[in-house]
Amino acid sequence: MQRHYPPPFYLDLGFTKTEIGLVAKNAALWPAIVGGLLGGLLMLKIGINRALWLFGVVQLVTIAGFAVLAEVGNNLWVLACVIALEYLGVGLGTAAFTAFIAWATSVKFAATQFALLTAFAVLPRTLASALTGVLVEWIGWTGFYLLCMVLALPGMLMLFWVAPWNKLHQGSDVKA
Repeated sequence: MQRHYPPPFYLDLGFTKTEIGLVAKNAALWPAIVGGLLGGLLMLKIGINRALWLFGVVQLVTIAGFAVLAEVGNNLWVLACVIALEYLGVGLGTAAFTAFIAWATSVKFAATQFALLTAFAVLPRTLASALTGVLVEWIGWTGFYLLCMVLALPGMLMLFWVAPWNKLHQGSDVKA
């Protein structure tokens, strides 16, 4: 995931670039690795569909961490915790999302379909980023992150259709 550093959010809260570099970069690496490994192991136990649901909820909740950070302000411990939890969720979610895409593609066209599906997955984020500055100016950082939580709900609701909790993907889930 390509991000531009330092994010304006951290700067607006009064963190220095050195603090951002030390805390944000270090708090992200290991949780992302642990999340990916843990996500893969849990997914084998609970299945792709349930993993999408559970890890999606984790990612939804981690958005709330940024709203908390916006309210708390310049606190290195809160920053580190919020970033660590976010990247743990990113690792979990990436494991489930990658497995789901792998399951959904045909063997014959897997590379092309995988590339297209992952490109489509980041399209909304890319398009929405043009509006974020305007939204933050209008509703503030806390409101922005609460809005992000609300905007994540339709994606979670789509899971009823694409990944029902009790449906077993043939040959890809260990248990329903």
